[in-house]
Amino acid sequence: MEEGTHSTHLRSVLDKKGRKLTMLNLCGIDSLGNKRFKLKGFLSEAKRQGKTMLISVGGNRSNHLHALAHIGKEINMSTIGVVRGEEIATPTLDDCKAKGMVLHFVTRNEFIERHSSDFTASWLERYPDAFFIPEGGSGFLGTLGVANMLSGIDLSIYNRVVLPVGSGGTYMGLLDLADVKLWGYPMVRDTSLKERMQDFLPKVNSSDIQLDYAAAGRGFAKLRPEDLEFKDYFLKEKNVLLDKTYNLKLARHLFQDESWSGHWLWINTGGLQADRE
Repeated sequence: MEEGTHSTHLRSVLDKKGRKLTMLNLCGIDSLGNKRFKLKGFLSEAKRQGKTMLISVGGNRSNHLHALAHIGKEINMSTIGVVRGEEIATPTLDDCKAKGMVLHFVTRNEFIERHSSDFTASWLERYPDAFFIPEGGSGFLGTLGVANMLSGIDLSIYNRVVLPVGSGGTYMGLLDLADVKLWGYPMVRDTSLKERMQDFLPKVNSSDIQLDYAAAGRGFAKLRPEDLEFKDYFLKEKNVLLDKTYNLKLARHLFQDESWSGHWLWINTGGLQADRE
């Protein structure tokens, strides 16, 4: 993936009534979307420490685990995935196993503790040669490669830069670059999210993190019939397939919300692989 050529993946998807929305389609740059960028800092640190394995957590349709397995095979590092819930087969997990990832399934109660130091320590005790990567590739190390997403893009022409938010690492990695223009749209109404995001970059004031929950709906990938209708419309009219978890709900909100004006840049972070049945 070449850096500095991302502007070639910009396209206008809305232009009317004083409102213009330009989309940066990260799937056009790399099938892994924002995940390759977020993993860059972790991979560098793992190599610096001489680790030979990478371990992380996610659900059974996790874009993060899918990308980690893919990149691990690319760079010849073993990967371990700790998966929420009972063992089932999904296209995502099938791909992970095909790329050599070893999967461990844990109960939802166990998975709740994934942000704790005890959880991390228990898995590193089991795999002492592994480097632990937090869920979603978020954290300070996850912010380091994110700014490369906007290489070659003139941000001065936009009134606002917007993106969907899961764990928040992509947002925090772009915060200094996009400054006050950056707004994140969480897909879950999690009131503790901003606090966890601030932990990635403690120097950032909480007031600098702009989150809007208007596009969250009922949560991750929980869609209404009108969401799916918009998905079909966007594919037919714009020739862009939107993932169900993140960008579909954000795009629908941006198109139907008449309260904003100006020229906005929307970062389509990808995630289509999780939609396979």
